[in-house]
Amino acid sequence: MTLAPKASVVVFLLAAAVRLTLIFGFHHYEIGRPEPIRIAISLAADGSFANPYKVPTGPTAHVAPLYPALIAPLYVAWGNTARADLARFALNALAASVEYALLPFVAGALGLGVWTGILAGLGGALIPLHLWPECMGDFETTWVALFLEVATILFARFLRAPRLDWKRAARGGLLWGAGLLLSPNVLPVLIGFCAIGAWKLRPSAALAGRWLAVFCAGAFLVVAPWLIRSYVQLGGLFLVRDNFGLELFISNRDGALPQAADNCQSAGFRAGHPSCSPAAARQIQRHGELAFEREKLRQALGWIWRNPQRFASLTAERVWTFWFPWTPRFRWALWTVSVAGFAGLMWLFRCSRLAAVVLGTVLAGYSGVYCLISNALRYEHPVWWIQVLLIGWSVHMVLLRRLTESARAGVRETAEPALQPSLGREN
Repeated sequence: MTLAPKASVVVFLLAAAVRLTLIFGFHHYEIGRPEPIRIAISLAADGSFANPYKVPTGPTAHVAPLYPALIAPLYVAWGNTARADLARFALNALAASVEYALLPFVAGALGLGVWTGILAGLGGALIPLHLWPECMGDFETTWVALFLEVATILFARFLRAPRLDWKRAARGGLLWGAGLLLSPNVLPVLIGFCAIGAWKLRPSAALAGRWLAVFCAGAFLVVAPWLIRSYVQLGGLFLVRDNFGLELFISNRDGALPQAADNCQSAGFRAGHPSCSPAAARQIQRHGELAFEREKLRQALGWIWRNPQRFASLTAERVWTFWFPWTPRFRWALWTVSVAGFAGLMWLFRCSRLAAVVLGTVLAGYSGVYCLISNALRYEHPVWWIQVLLIGWSVHMVLLRRLTESARAGVRETAEPALQPSLGREN
């Protein structure tokens, strides 16, 4: 057993122990019923992917299907009870532990050294700054982080030994199709990876094009059943989720604020979002979810057109709060991680340009949509592991340099006494 698997087991056990102790030993949890949980309960009750709000509104595509389907068995086993919610917390805590345990493999695939991943994994495991978004399981964020880690490992290995293998293309397409069903926000990351791969394979452009066609066919094969279901039940085609219009409207209107926690308390949110407004939910009952979403998209685009300066200001504030969240506790620690992570990325670009480009693509690709909608700490979590990894790499490099300097100094100290006898004899 090599170092990486052994270290990963240790990191997993430490991360799981810390998170499960905080949740069940110190009762650091909060039972919520956001849209994915309500849909999972609906799936458990009658098999329908429906009713994401307090008021029943019928079939939905408000969230991507994979995460509610993943946790629905918990509500089949224990019903709509607190016990099922506690099982959800435990499941997500274990998934988050895997997230940190994978970092040695991510570092190894990117050529950053296994110790980089070990240091990063231990830091993330022992300091649970993202306990709420990664363990409460209200949303799919932890599982998106896991997907992006696995996708990065496989892509980095492909770049180090590019082979146009059709089976690999098909498997990659199936994986990314599942990723899109988990969160369509990963699409910009996929486009970025395709661009990097095309640059890497530019001498074999024709063959790479056929490889890409097989890849896309595999992804479409996974996504197509959901697209057909949405077309039949909701009456239109869209990329996995249909709620972008609502989110854009809630985030770009008179009185909108950049942070979701503040935005949710505003009168405009409470009047316009069907999670809070029975009147908005009744509009969905009357006109259908897709028609409701398209009307909200029209209203949001109209507001942006009429208020370009306020939209630009909100966009800048959202970019800032995504990376520097205004959380009530541990704000200084989260901000320190962001600053250190970006500094590490710039340093990495000087030392390993390809690794920096791959990680930067994930950071930029996934975070892009949150320039347009209000955000919270949970939205940042799918790329949190990259910031932790970059800090681990920086610490590893500093320690490596100090060890190298100490070794050189030791060599000089042992060499100098050896010169003394010869100098004495010459005198």
